[in-house]
Amino acid sequence: MRFSSRPLLALLVFLPAFALAEEIALFTVDVKLSGTGVDRLVVRLECESETPLSLEFPVPVDSSRSYTAPVPAGSGTRCSITTAPLPGHQLRFLGDGGSQFEADGPGCTFTGVMRGHSNFCQIQVENQDTSLTVFKHWIGTSKKENDVTVILDCGDDGSYEPKPVNSDRPVTWDLNVNDADGFLCGVSEPSDDSFIADTSDCQELLILPGAREECTVVNTKVVKMIEMLNRYGLFIMIGVFMVVGGLAARKVIG
Repeated sequence: MRFSSRPLLALLVFLPAFALAEEIALFTVDVKLSGTGVDRLVVRLECESETPLSLEFPVPVDSSRSYTAPVPAGSGTRCSITTAPLPGHQLRFLGDGGSQFEADGPGCTFTGVMRGHSNFCQIQVENQDTSLTVFKHWIGTSKKENDVTVILDCGDDGSYEPKPVNSDRPVTWDLNVNDADGFLCGVSEPSDDSFIADTSDCQELLILPGAREECTVVNTKVVKMIEMLNRYGLFIMIGVFMVVGGLAARKVIG
């Protein structure tokens, strides 16, 4: 990917004279943060040499900054441009320039950095969705059951509307997690005399930024005694009459 050289040309006008000398390499960092709610990134430039270089500098929203690094004469060195992880956000690093860009390296990693090289690093910041999905499983019934309501409780870290769920209708909440350590959530279900709800799989859930958590609530159907009598009562009564009739017949014969 090629970056526009216009920000670089504008900055070169203000660089001190030594910055244009052959003993240095130039690094331009471009940060794309639109729509993420982040106003700037603190970027770190590090280069390996006999005297290691480490610089930190802020880059505001949708702007570029250029910095120089002294480079020893010889076969080149290794430099990297990184930034700390942002809770709830995803970072992408794209690089280009005179040195070799390592796509799999941490941040923008350049190898073979020589004197006079100009390298470019673009950091793209995107919002990363965090969600919790609850599934429903029924035991003891083969017919279609009515939806049940589940409630998400994350303490002081958010308030969420109860939602209906069923075996063919999982429910998902989108969560706003800004703390890198995340927070704990639990799912509950109002009691009902027709089933027993087991929410143990949905308790003490640690929700981290960018995570897509899942859990399952299991409902065991409860068969009431009146239903048992309605279903099996006729067979029971027939059995009783057969037993009583058999005993009476034995007495008569005897």
